[in-house]
Amino acid sequence: MKTFLDAWLLEAPMGLSQELAGTVKLAPADTFIEAKDSISFQIELQGSLQGSFWVVADAEALARLFVAARVIPDEQDRQRDAALWQSILRQVAERAAKTASKSSGTATSVLAVREGMRPAGIAAATYQVRFGEASVRVEFSDETRPTVEMKGRENTPAANLPARGVELLLDVELEASLRFGSKEMPLGDVLELGPGDVVQLERHVSDPVDLIVGDKIVARGEVVLVNGNFGLRVTEVAEPKESLESIRCLF
Repeated sequence: MKTFLDAWLLEAPMGLSQELAGTVKLAPADTFIEAKDSISFQIELQGSLQGSFWVVADAEALARLFVAARVIPDEQDRQRDAALWQSILRQVAERAAKTASKSSGTATSVLAVREGMRPAGIAAATYQVRFGEASVRVEFSDETRPTVEMKGRENTPAANLPARGVELLLDVELEASLRFGSKEMPLGDVLELGPGDVVQLERHVSDPVDLIVGDKIVARGEVVLVNGNFGLRVTEVAEPKESLESIRCLF
């Protein structure tokens, strides 16, 4: 797999089909003419591939495709449609990142999927996404690049520590916790909480949960059951430098 776009085009048909519960076809198309109301998302990657992958689609055509797939009613709500598209893009991006990781032999993970304007002047590949009779033209811009390998390890945080110091750190026991989400609440609302109340977290049910060490996110993944206990299947891992930063405050 040479680029993230290659991995994306390989995984997108199956990923979109699963998310929309029907057969989705993806094929090259003529030049994309960006509509006045386009939905543009940036997918940020880290690991063996770093950078941004952009997906731009016509909001109105995308809404019609969602209606055809029966995932929304026959009315357009841009905020709702954008949130749905964001969730779908994350699932496809996770699949593509796994494929890219297998191809390169080193991990690539999705750091973020956020709505934002694509910078001008970036090359793009135009494709047609079709579900039944409905279709939408989408542009993909791949600004990801292979991570530049540093010459030697003299500048890495671990290499700057004496060998004996590293060995001592490896024996340190750290408290790790899972964070399913968070929410800011007024003190008055907190004091009024009682049995049966529901607090809605600011995280979608399909988003990965965070593994926290020393108030830093060191990994993300999905919750699983292991012998009757909760566990975490890791899907994303922080860069080594970030992992070391997470324990610096503990010493």
